[in-house]
Amino acid sequence: MMQESLFEGSKSSMNTRVLKIRHHIDSLTKYLAPLLPIANCHMVEFLTQNHWDGLLPESLRDTLNGLQLNEAVEQFWTAASSKEADNSILSNWIHTARSHCVSVNNDYCLSAEQLRERIRSWGGEIKPEIRVKEFMTSKKSYEVQTMSPLVAALQGGAGARCCVEAGGGRGPLGLALCLAYCAHCLTLDCDARAVAAAPHRIKIIQKQWHAIAKRVKNGIEERIDESINKNLHRFATAYITEHTDIASFVKDKFPEFADQDVKFLLTGLHTCGNLGPDSLRIFVNQSSTAAVFNVPCCYHLLTEAVDGQLFDVFQRDYGGEDSRQGFPMSEYLRGYNLGRNARMLAAQSIDRVVNDRQLPSTSLLYRALLQDIIQKQLPNHKISEGKLKRITPKCETFRQYFKMADEILKLELYDSLPASFFTDVERSMDCQWKKLVLFYLIRLCLAQVVESLILLDRLLFLFENGFDNVYLVKLFDPVLSPRCHSIVAVR
Repeated sequence: MMQESLFEGSKSSMNTRVLKIRHHIDSLTKYLAPLLPIANCHMVEFLTQNHWDGLLPESLRDTLNGLQLNEAVEQFWTAASSKEADNSILSNWIHTARSHCVSVNNDYCLSAEQLRERIRSWGGEIKPEIRVKEFMTSKKSYEVQTMSPLVAALQGGAGARCCVEAGGGRGPLGLALCLAYCAHCLTLDCDARAVAAAPHRIKIIQKQWHAIAKRVKNGIEERIDESINKNLHRFATAYITEHTDIASFVKDKFPEFADQDVKFLLTGLHTCGNLGPDSLRIFVNQSSTAAVFNVPCCYHLLTEAVDGQLFDVFQRDYGGEDSRQGFPMSEYLRGYNLGRNARMLAAQSIDRVVNDRQLPSTSLLYRALLQDIIQKQLPNHKISEGKLKRITPKCETFRQYFKMADEILKLELYDSLPASFFTDVERSMDCQWKKLVLFYLIRLCLAQVVESLILLDRLLFLFENGFDNVYLVKLFDPVLSPRCHSIVAVR
């Protein structure tokens, strides 16, 4: 009777969490409904489609029109840095958007410390962090230092014999799991060249491990004296979909597990596009997956019903066209669409922009001006995507930018336009720059709202498939690592 009572209590708790997530999703979709045109617009078309007048709410637009650029930007930084709104129209816009974003609530969204406590309750042992500054960027070093002890502890708590790193490239996370925490780890990646080069790089790091790695206790770095097992990290080439038999790769690369019913933990540090959703589907459908610890990334590379034919680079190069769409995953959101530009916006970081007080590049204005001129002068001309990347730093003025773009695109417009034309364009640039900067910042407020909907959809998908130990975790500092949330689930 006691077991039955516990089961009923767990089921009740699960139903409560599901209802809360659905309520949050409903709030998000209702809020986004009139604003998706802003999220889905393209900054290239800022002038040609008149985004300023056509997309911004009138009250917000009127407020910004009455401010100088520096004044408006300063008000934006102040409001975005504050925890509470001051009742101004600009502050209310920022804080209303923020109020819809997912936040730590000790229910379905945990802090990293709360996750540690959950893992301990599941029987996992949390060991000190290991800091490796060499062979990684400072951002990657921070992410690996933060994530690896939690993954290693979850492996023990979930009863998994091996960690499998999905889309790990050269295996920075797997490296720490093996050398710092003595975990068997298999890194899978679809890039055969990266996989082929990784073992040599790992050997170099192994030789220098005691010189470059430090154990961190209470913020103090300590030297690591223990010997390391140099044969725990393996690599294999695979384009991962929900149908990939992960256990067969584990048994192939670790023959000692070949005769066992091997259980593995599936992890991934910034899994691009559909690799995140497919990792969750593997957890749901393959019983050998004891747990999943996934940090998603690159939402613009997700497939969605509205752009199902726009396959990302991995799908084009490695043949994954048959995989299911990446958004939405849950039955509850079936039929709902975000749009590619909205998903691309979700990958931007308002936390970092506000922290660094970072305005957009003038390349956005130059590109929008170019688009406006081409539409008026050559209305049937189409510009191939990517042809004008990285030319702005070579130009001191818009006129220089236009001349270079004219040559690259073979427009034959530059010599046909009088000098007065460019004088008039450059005269209008200050006004257009103000509008573009402010529109960019206003639009950026929606980034985490869209990301929150994507994350909650994945969380709800796992609940819909009967799993209870499922959490969204705010794992990283969003300024240091903007894709800061992970999805953790235990079978």
